[in-house]
Amino acid sequence: MQQRLWLSSLRDILAKHESDVSWMEKKMEAEIKNPWFTQKNISRSIDAWINSLEKDTDEWLRQYSLPSESSSQTLGIIMAGNIPLVGLHDLICGIICGYRVRIKASSDDEVLIQFLVASWIEANPELSHRITFSDNFKGLDAAIATGSNNSGRYFEYYFRHIPHLLRGHRNSVAVISNDATEKELVALGEDVFTYFGLGCRNVTHLLLPEGFDMVRLFHAWEIYSDLIHHHKYANNYHYHRAVLLMNLDKHLDNGFVILKEMPHVYAPVGMLGYHFYQSKPDVDAYLNNHQMGIQAVVGQNATIPLGKAQQPRLWDYADFTDTVQWLLSHYQAEASN
Repeated sequence: MQQRLWLSSLRDILAKHESDVSWMEKKMEAEIKNPWFTQKNISRSIDAWINSLEKDTDEWLRQYSLPSESSSQTLGIIMAGNIPLVGLHDLICGIICGYRVRIKASSDDEVLIQFLVASWIEANPELSHRITFSDNFKGLDAAIATGSNNSGRYFEYYFRHIPHLLRGHRNSVAVISNDATEKELVALGEDVFTYFGLGCRNVTHLLLPEGFDMVRLFHAWEIYSDLIHHHKYANNYHYHRAVLLMNLDKHLDNGFVILKEMPHVYAPVGMLGYHFYQSKPDVDAYLNNHQMGIQAVVGQNATIPLGKAQQPRLWDYADFTDTVQWLLSHYQAEASN
């Protein structure tokens, strides 16, 4: 199957990121352009992709009847730029489903995605007419767009005449019990602080049992305290801290993250929301009431274990919409070019 060969090639290209000079230069360039993309976070994202492509490709592809021929249909993808290579999954889905893909990269993540695509095409010349970068979205047959809830309303209007898959703002939550071990709370810190909390799979709200000792959290998270030395993260933390202090809002503060009791799933960078629950029905009710704003639920008894929020499988689709099945439902096969 050609799709399997393409993904194997992509994995091999990504696997060179720590040894290839061109990769190292692009990673440095990406961090200069967007300071949120530290070398550690770029490598973390690439390693997660390598792991997924190595472990999941065969099982993932077997789930679908993928076309053996390409189409002249063009899929437009407006990519987000909150974490490194966050738009790669949509690109992969478009290619394996036979589309030509026209990408509008986020200015925050254009260095990495453009370099990766160029390397992929160099290794697979048959993809050269299948992937382009452009700000022109006229003549599309389908579109996938990721952005804020405000931009989503614009996309809804702009792409109203073609099939479109729009993604707004989501965050993730963690359900913790009183018997959570220190190791599990440390792992929870990975879900909270990886990528500075900027990803939709980052935990921004905690569901805690009544009487939970909050000091345990702060103790377990001491290993993440270096975050405060990153200037953009520190600016966010200090700003929100100042606002809370001026408004005399009750909150907890350990010097690098603020915890505030509130019902919302969303919390800004440098802050974390939480609330207490009495029973499992309380948890179920919260998750149900906020499902449109939740991307992932992690916890000791959840499908996603603590510490694994930012290690999605290839079939863990954004907003719970099977992107491949959606694309195939709009696909019209034509003779290969």
